[in-house]
Amino acid sequence: MITEDRQADAGPIRKVSSSVVRRTTLLILFFAGLVGIMVAMGSTVLVAREERQRLQQNLVELMQTVERTASIAAFARDEQLASEVAQGLLRNRAVARVVIREGGRTLVEHGHDAEQRPNRVLPVLTRPLMSPFSPKEQVGELEVWPAIAKIEQDAGAYSRFIAIILALQLVSVVASVAWVVLNVVTRPVKKLSDELHHLRIGSGELIPLPAGHGHDEIGRLTGDINALIARMEGMLGAERELRAEREESERKFRLIFESAETGIFTLDSSGQLHDWNPWMARRLGLAPDGRSGPRSLRDILGDQASRLDALMVRVLADQRPAGADFALTRRGTGTLWLQLVLNPLPGNLMQGIVNDVTEQKQAEAHAIAMAERDALTGLLNRRGIEHRLGDALRALDGQSLALMLLDLDGFKQVNDTLGHEAGDRVLATVARQLESVVRRTDLVARPGGDEFVVVLQSLETVDTARFIAAKIVSTLSRPIDLGDGQRAQIGASIGIAYTESRQDSGDALMRRADEAMYEAKRAGKSQYRFAS
Repeated sequence: MITEDRQADAGPIRKVSSSVVRRTTLLILFFAGLVGIMVAMGSTVLVAREERQRLQQNLVELMQTVERTASIAAFARDEQLASEVAQGLLRNRAVARVVIREGGRTLVEHGHDAEQRPNRVLPVLTRPLMSPFSPKEQVGELEVWPAIAKIEQDAGAYSRFIAIILALQLVSVVASVAWVVLNVVTRPVKKLSDELHHLRIGSGELIPLPAGHGHDEIGRLTGDINALIARMEGMLGAERELRAEREESERKFRLIFESAETGIFTLDSSGQLHDWNPWMARRLGLAPDGRSGPRSLRDILGDQASRLDALMVRVLADQRPAGADFALTRRGTGTLWLQLVLNPLPGNLMQGIVNDVTEQKQAEAHAIAMAERDALTGLLNRRGIEHRLGDALRALDGQSLALMLLDLDGFKQVNDTLGHEAGDRVLATVARQLESVVRRTDLVARPGGDEFVVVLQSLETVDTARFIAAKIVSTLSRPIDLGDGQRAQIGASIGIAYTESRQDSGDALMRRADEAMYEAKRAGKSQYRFAS
């Protein structure tokens, strides 16, 4: 209810402020009234002052008239004559009190001063009385006290009369000016405004010329508005055609954008996605509308954001397309491989295309894995261990690494007595036993025959290598159950090459471990030795 009351109160104010006619009229009246009040106040003060001065001058002239008679009365010390002079002066309504002195004695004093006291504006008028026979000899003094109340009353009445005359004149002038402005300027402008307000764009209508304004500024304004309307009509027609063509193009592009079996997106230089198609939304878990949700491609790529930054810098610097492959780890679905190609656009923007190359990458990885794995045991083969050993050496940073070369003792006898199939089962069993003894970060390989290689990574001390080697010797010395009541008894001679340097090569470590392994065999087999 309060809001409705305020809106109701604000209605007339809004109506006045929105009308140029009312606003102009009110402004003219306001400023004219303000000027009129200031002029009236100023003229009242000035007229009152001038009237007081005029009345005071009249008193001076009146004193001059009776001066001769008052001088005789003072010279003769004739109180009767002095009283008649005073009575004559008091007949003037502007005189409140008359005093005639002879020497230092008051000869006569008439009038009253109960409510009229001399002030700074109307002081007591004093005139010396000179001797009738010697103009240079002063015989007395004439004092006339102005009737201040009467003078102020007369001055106020006169000033009010002048103020009324000025107010009437000002009202006439203001009314004339307001009428001229209203009818010559304001109403034609308001009419133009109303016509524009109700004009229907596209209908071909024009603004009618106000009567009597064919050759003035309002007529020229009307012509300019009509010319602008005509140009706008032409521009709107052309814009409608362009909009129809653009909508058709956008419809075709949107169909391609949404149905493409590849990712399409727009990216800025900060890695922020501006839009994307449904294929990309499905693959990367983005919002399907292409506008909300996670929008930073850098956040989506995570640890690979630096590679994306380098790719964007290269594309924007060279102004040429460039691409790279990125791997995204997804819970429950494994690794998603994306091939990303960026193409530069104006305004530091880039258009991107994404293809899912997961199957291709998996096929490549499987081929590489098969090429680096032993078919019998599933362990790394010679090529695989050489590859991984090189990576392990390059990754050394304040820690150490140990390479163990194992040769099975008694394996030839198993092959000869129990057959190659039993020998294969022994090799597979040894592979599993080795994997159970070493740590998850360690590498186990079968380069060939009955030789195995174990690479212990990230060692704090050599004691860890010594402990694992002893455990391997102990584990492989136990009989192996081959089934059908058959058991195989083997052992392992181990040579260990220990290093803390990245400068060591894999081949050098293999040679040193091989020499240590033969030293273990010469010492009685089923034991380990460290290379010197």
